[in-house]
Amino acid sequence: MRLALCSLLLALLSLPALAEPLLLSGEVAARDSQMFVAPETDEWIVQIAWMVEEGTRVEPGDAVVQYDSASVAANLEQLEEGLRKVRAESRRNDLIQDLELREAQHLYDVAVLNLKKAKFDAGIPSELLSELQYEQYQLALTQAINDEVETRKALAVKKEDVVAEKQRSQVEIAGAKNELRRVQLMLDSMTQYSARSGTAMYVDHPWTRNKIRQGDSVERGFSVLEIPSTDDLHVRAWLNEVDIAQVHEAQQVSIGFDARPTLQVAGVIERIGKQAEPKNHWGDSGYIDVDIRFDNKKSLGLLPGMSVLVEVSPEGSP
Repeated sequence: MRLALCSLLLALLSLPALAEPLLLSGEVAARDSQMFVAPETDEWIVQIAWMVEEGTRVEPGDAVVQYDSASVAANLEQLEEGLRKVRAESRRNDLIQDLELREAQHLYDVAVLNLKKAKFDAGIPSELLSELQYEQYQLALTQAINDEVETRKALAVKKEDVVAEKQRSQVEIAGAKNELRRVQLMLDSMTQYSARSGTAMYVDHPWTRNKIRQGDSVERGFSVLEIPSTDDLHVRAWLNEVDIAQVHEAQQVSIGFDARPTLQVAGVIERIGKQAEPKNHWGDSGYIDVDIRFDNKKSLGLLPGMSVLVEVSPEGSP
């Protein structure tokens, strides 16, 4: 009897240990989605004034996110007033420049007439005039020539000044218009619209991992809302780097859903990431992202963001 028990014990010890299945955490993800990010502003931080409720069905053209735009609107009003002042100053300068140009032209025209008269007077024969009168006419001719030269130069300089001033005014107006256009586009971007039909989903804050909601302040460029497409869903799971040898592409898996405990779906690993990265609150290990496609092509009523548990059997079958 004792011999039989020993033989049975040895037989049991010689049996290979049953390997436990590998479990991966993940979520349902969309391959294509419209992502909304905090717009570019002159401030680093923008506040979400309003956001569509998570889970709301939206259609193309629906407003989904609106940011606090009070400071941008106030800046726009100041720029509009500044543009009006620049235009008014430009018109005033144009009038002044035109008046000064007319004055320079008038002085030149007078100098030309005086020169013609001086030439006529200086051309009178000396024998018909007294010596004093003759010398006065010659002196007047020299002065008239000098006046014509000086007024001609002054007129040319004034014409150049007018052109330069007009160009300066145009540049100043163009600069004011461009700044106004920039801030107007910024103000327009403070309200974001859906470009597709879908269900609105809140996005996790990259630092706190809390979902970003109405009233939160975020840095510009942060993702705040997502409208995923439900036409082509898959599973994004995370594999501890120490278990990398237990999985491979094309491997069969079984997928369970936290929100639907009775549902089990077969899947196939279609991609394994190349680099492990740490995940907040998951310890010091690195995790590799794994993409899994559903074997069942029929609509399962799944939504992006649903938590899943992926079971990978040692033999590679669910």
